[in-house]
Amino acid sequence: MRNARKYFERNGFIYGNSYKFNFGRMENNIVKFTDFEEAEEWLSREQYDFRNREFISKTEALHLA
Repeated sequence: MRNARKYFERNGFIYGNSYKFNFGRMENNIVKFTDFEEAEEWLSREQYDFRNREFISKTEALHLA
């Protein structure tokens, strides 16, 4: 998401997607944040199984969930 800060300020929340392509299928883990600093910390933290992380909108989260 290009303007994550603006999205958060407008809506009061943002979603994070932790994803990994695993043996022919995509595994998604969606997390909702109401604190932007916590979301940024989550985004920069490495995960044990080398997942990719990104911020997504509510519409994208509903589509993936």
